[in-house]
Amino acid sequence: MTGMTRRSLLGASVLTAVGAATGCSSSSSQSGSTSGGATGTLDWWDHFSSFKRLNDDWAKTQSPSLKTNVAHTYYDASKATQAFQLAHQANKMPDVYSNVIGLPLPALVSGKWVHEVTIPADIKSKLPKDAFTEGITQLDGKLYGFPMFSFRQSSTLVWVNKDHWSKAGLDPNNVPTDYTAFKDALGKLKSAGIQPLTLAIGADGGRIRDQVDDMAQTAGFPGYQGLQFTTGEYAYHHDAYVTVIEFLKQLNDDKLIMPGSNNFGVVDARTRYASGAVGTFIDGIWCAGGSKALAPTIVDKLASGQILVPTSGTNPWCYRGRPAATYFVSADSKNPDAAGKLIASFMSDDYQKGMVEAMDQPPLNLDLVASSNVVDAYKKGVEYCKKNVFLMPQAIVKNPSIAKVDALRKPVTPHVGNIVQGYLGGSIKDLKAELKKLSDATAADRAQALQKAKAAGAKVSEADYVFSDWKPGQDYGAAK
Repeated sequence: MTGMTRRSLLGASVLTAVGAATGCSSSSSQSGSTSGGATGTLDWWDHFSSFKRLNDDWAKTQSPSLKTNVAHTYYDASKATQAFQLAHQANKMPDVYSNVIGLPLPALVSGKWVHEVTIPADIKSKLPKDAFTEGITQLDGKLYGFPMFSFRQSSTLVWVNKDHWSKAGLDPNNVPTDYTAFKDALGKLKSAGIQPLTLAIGADGGRIRDQVDDMAQTAGFPGYQGLQFTTGEYAYHHDAYVTVIEFLKQLNDDKLIMPGSNNFGVVDARTRYASGAVGTFIDGIWCAGGSKALAPTIVDKLASGQILVPTSGTNPWCYRGRPAATYFVSADSKNPDAAGKLIASFMSDDYQKGMVEAMDQPPLNLDLVASSNVVDAYKKGVEYCKKNVFLMPQAIVKNPSIAKVDALRKPVTPHVGNIVQGYLGGSIKDLKAELKKLSDATAADRAQALQKAKAAGAKVSEADYVFSDWKPGQDYGAAK
């Protein structure tokens, strides 16, 4: 929310703040249609920078068939969550919005964020069975959305500028994979007079949190977001997390990370990379499309590498859960039928083709990418994810009643991203102690939610989070 401090935001009325967040912020842009015969407006908000042009155009093409003016608004991913939260408080949510709130479906339902959707049978037939999972995309048999993207993706690939890397005597098509070799490469960039690296460490810390979770997995953490698969225990203080954050601290202390990165949101950091101001950027598979949207000339300079690992030869394996809904219909929507039809239209052949070519998150059918008109760096990233990202075990799949627990859980702060910010900035001195506090606080939150859910009659326990048969390097259960 450009131009508003935290203090002034908290001092403003909710309605005033929503106006600032949604109407006059440089972090958002709106496109709509005024179609003959259309009545009313269907508001659609999302945080997909790569899809901005596609979605602007789609809003115009769908307005006649929906008989309403579809208005699309894009938000910077680092600021979308706050804008949506303010809109929800003021009962001013759009009809359709992307899934960026960070709450599980049960909490979204109980918090009156979402409306049930109905999708046509022909659209439903295009989706894999895993798209309809109790507690993830549906609750008590009611459907609230469907995934459009594959779970085999990553937020933590290494993206490089071919020209800068070549100038430094480095091979951009052979990006180092281990910490030592990567750090040496950054040093060569610095010696060549090139800013070596940037990351989106700032804003709410959400992106660096996701990236540390990914890197912890490739550093040997046997779980996801601090939760160990085989024991069901939270262990953010595991050596893998410490190893990753200490590595980032070393890069920062050696001045290999671009000054200001500790305050950069996603678009801030990506703009530096897309404009050629920095040689390397750790970002998601969607970096190709997001960078192209910011600076089209960067496309020919893109090259990509895998998630980093501590030592050469380590398997870069990561784990993800079944995909959640990509979009929701708001509980505030005055036209939920049209909103549902808009979401269903995203599975049409024309939209799917445009989605793949926009080079954002990969589609459910990864095979569409190989034959598409996208750059090699994107194809390489998708192929890496296809081979190295596996389906993880989930308590809610094992026992759908865990939805009752999820509805009672609360965000725990400071989270990993906040801890990284503090440790790199110098305000946190004892990293492992701070991570242990996070482990304990997260475990305590789950315990209180379990206790309340059981008191209300839910048949749940901590054993639901234990998967002693989990094995690394393979999908847990059936994966589509």
